[in-house]
Amino acid sequence: MRFVDPDRYAALKATGKLPSPKGVALSIIRLLQRDDFRIPELVQLVQSDPAIAGRILYFANAAAFGRSRPIVSLQRAIVALGSFRVRDLVIGLSVMHSHKSGLCTAFDYEVFWGHSLATGIACQELAHFTQIASEEIFTIGLLARVGELALASLFPDEYSDVLLAAREQRLAMAPLEQERFGMDHHELAATLLGEWGLPEVLITAAFHHENPDAAGFADGSRVQTLTHSLSFASALAHLCMVDEESRWSLLPSLLARAARLGIGGDALNDLVDRMVERWREWGAKLNVRTQDIPPFSEILAATPPMRRMGTVPDSENRRALTPCLHVQLIGIPLEDLKPLMQQIEDLGHQPVLVDDLAEGLAQVLRRPAQIIIADMSMPGLKATDFCRNLRQTPTGKECYALLLAPPENEGRILEFIDAGADDVLVKPLNMQTLRVHINTAARMLILKAEIQRERLGIMRSTDEFAVAQKRLLEDALTDTLTQLPNRRKGLDFLASEWVFAQSSSAPLACLMLDIDHFKKINDNYGHAAGDAVLRQLAEILRNTSRAEDMIFRYGGEEFAAVLTNANLRIALQIGERIRALIEKTRFLWEGQRISVTLSIGVAITTGTEAESSALIEAADSALYQAKESGRNRVVAAS
Repeated sequence: MRFVDPDRYAALKATGKLPSPKGVALSIIRLLQRDDFRIPELVQLVQSDPAIAGRILYFANAAAFGRSRPIVSLQRAIVALGSFRVRDLVIGLSVMHSHKSGLCTAFDYEVFWGHSLATGIACQELAHFTQIASEEIFTIGLLARVGELALASLFPDEYSDVLLAAREQRLAMAPLEQERFGMDHHELAATLLGEWGLPEVLITAAFHHENPDAAGFADGSRVQTLTHSLSFASALAHLCMVDEESRWSLLPSLLARAARLGIGGDALNDLVDRMVERWREWGAKLNVRTQDIPPFSEILAATPPMRRMGTVPDSENRRALTPCLHVQLIGIPLEDLKPLMQQIEDLGHQPVLVDDLAEGLAQVLRRPAQIIIADMSMPGLKATDFCRNLRQTPTGKECYALLLAPPENEGRILEFIDAGADDVLVKPLNMQTLRVHINTAARMLILKAEIQRERLGIMRSTDEFAVAQKRLLEDALTDTLTQLPNRRKGLDFLASEWVFAQSSSAPLACLMLDIDHFKKINDNYGHAAGDAVLRQLAEILRNTSRAEDMIFRYGGEEFAAVLTNANLRIALQIGERIRALIEKTRFLWEGQRISVTLSIGVAITTGTEAESSALIEAADSALYQAKESGRNRVVAAS
């Protein structure tokens, strides 16, 4: 991860053009920089801005917290979120509010914030994958691309040139930024986020999220999962911002990113639909641009936009035998009807006459055939309305609509195409031309069906990959012998809970547990017996732990437990209960009973630790004291 040179950053900051928190947000940053700040002071600051206060209450009551009763007190909301998460949330909202427009003509501020808000909301939906609180990850999703906003604010004219060059030549932004400014948006974003006090793991994820595989993070690590989650959230936000045609081309990459996180099938559909609903809700609250998105299952099932496919079938398709299709005929004059039906039958399709009254048109909209041929000169048929209504139904989107236009409407052909018609023929009909167009329509439908089958195959493969990837991630974070979480996962969980404890003043405890005289068990009964003891002990620890705690194998015969919201009294009680239970249990190996005892060290957060590893060290030191003072006992760190 790289940062902007400090001297240069100071010069940039001195211009006053950098995005920065304003008003209440700036006051909150300054308050939390003091060691002696108090929660009532923070509450008073938030209360001074009713809009921010309302948003804090909304976030505190989000479903992710799983509370049965809503929070109505601002102080309770701030305590529930944690003071530092409140700071991060207010920073993000303040930067958004203060920079919704600017002087960089090629930078679309509305699209930028629409995408950023969608990324933040998507991050919240992925919070349980990343072991980070949903409100904390929302902020990094909202501000991950703030470096782009900063460059647009600092160098509006020059950055417009960079943006236009990148779009025209389809080049990556970062190299162009480095060439023009000697820094890129990744470095500038990391520097800004660091100055605002966001956690380092979030800044790291933001720096690498555009190319997470190049970061070289350890598989299954917390920072790797967070970075991939942020990358997927950004891709999902991009899908929400583009039109239907572009959306189709983005799906393969999006499905691959989801599979990397072990998300597929119905879980992905539900996640995306929830995210879009909340995105539009928050867009209305914050006056940020959003748009209507169909259910994700419909996006996946949709066929490719016709204008991307072209209209000229290849030679192999021309030789292909086309299946029988139903062709609805609407409002065709009698002089044209008989030759038209003959052409359709000669091509092996089934013509279906539709009553040209209102009920007949309504029937077509309810149950359209695969091909529809409508004469626009029919009384009561307004072609543009008919096409738009047709395309609003799921089956209507998939059919092929061919309009027959009288000569006086030749100038409106583009209007009809824009309204949803696939093709327009100007009368009088040339039967040879008509035959070509019907044939083309049939082959286009065949091609769409083939692509749809391929897409379903890709989706099935993606689901299978997602399941396999999820299994691999679980294996990478699971101890093979005991099936408990391994050391990496346990320490990641501790780091996450420690950050929360530091920001919210919530108690947090750590237990280190070690089997007494484990070497004697191996020497007397064999290593297979020792492995059996470890497995049985792990099962006991798993069954007796609280749902909110994390028990993991630390290494060898040593285990660890992270106890959330547990003070010293509770931690000692839990440790003593485990010790007594193990002392009474008779471990079995090939009919033999093996006595086992544990020594346990206990440590709790004091608020003075520099990092989470200090808690492990304190508990390990207490464990050493338990061993030295006779074993089979629980000792608290001094």
